[in-house]
Amino acid sequence: DVLIANSTVPGFVSNRNTKHGTWFFQCLVEVFKENAKHMDIRDMFDQITRVLNEKESNDSSRRKQTFEVTNRGFYKKLYFNPDEVLDEEYGNDEEYENDDDTVSDKQEQHKKGFKKRVREAWKALFN
Repeated sequence: DVLIANSTVPGFVSNRNTKHGTWFFQCLVEVFKENAKHMDIRDMFDQITRVLNEKESNDSSRRKQTFEVTNRGFYKKLYFNPDEVLDEEYGNDEEYENDDDTVSDKQEQHKKGFKKRVREAWKALFN
């Protein structure tokens, strides 16, 4: 299952702000920050299309831009809401915090470490 997002369609250039980066990436970050907790990735790409469509260059040519997403067998819902998903999959961190590291089951310790690494990566990307 693969989703491939290109900042523009073949044969065209991607508009880029020298300070803030490409229009596509600006829109992607904006949409993911606002919607990743409750919207799946394909719906977020639809939202990126709407936001990108609103952009227009300030020069006389009034340039616009579109992007493309190639879907190769990706028909599942993918959400980027690690707190909710991880709590469902691995339980709540609070049940481990007061154990004084006496948990003997290595799998439980691994789950705790996994959740922490995912949360740290998420915060680094979107905070």
